[in-house]
Amino acid sequence: MFKLFSTLVLLLPFKLYFRCKVKGLENVPKKGSCLILSNHVSHIDPPFVGIAVYFRKKTKFMARDTLFSNIFLRFFLEHVGAIPLNRGTGYRGGFEKALEALKKEEIALVAFPEGTRSQDGKLQPGKPGIGLFALQANLPIVPCFITGAYEAMPKNSKFPKPKQITFTFGKPFSILPVCDREPDKEDYKRVAKEIMKNIAELGGVEPPATEGKI
Repeated sequence: MFKLFSTLVLLLPFKLYFRCKVKGLENVPKKGSCLILSNHVSHIDPPFVGIAVYFRKKTKFMARDTLFSNIFLRFFLEHVGAIPLNRGTGYRGGFEKALEALKKEEIALVAFPEGTRSQDGKLQPGKPGIGLFALQANLPIVPCFITGAYEAMPKNSKFPKPKQITFTFGKPFSILPVCDREPDKEDYKRVAKEIMKNIAELGGVEPPATEGKI
């Protein structure tokens, strides 16, 4: 009920202030769990991706655990389906809870492979941790590319500008599993790079050239 209420409240700025457009929503599967992996340029990104797909698919999010230290923000995050992630501890820092949620019900788990907001609006390298998670989840990945959010509210901005934002969802793709051995860091890097390549192609931009750190 709280999530529905917060979604309806945020629909006003979503529709009127930012004049948001959603493309390719039909690519988000109605049945079964999946991952929605997106570029990240603004504080606007997480709640608005959720609003974009709200009436098609139930979503949960991975959010850094430091956000849960504020009692009011923690209440909000817990009630909209956020899962705390300690980015410094890898798999045990939140991936287990996320994987359990994906198995328990048919949801779309929203995550941002770059790990943090871009400073200049350009794609950053994906973190190897997202490669680890994608291999563990073994689910269809729906790439998402957000345009306009950086112009509306870039990092360190205090108040959003009324710029139009577009959310584009691409066709689901799969990651080939690692067979006959345990995946290692190089596998995680390869998968993270493949994920960012798909996001870049969806947005019609160049993929990031360097590799991210876990």
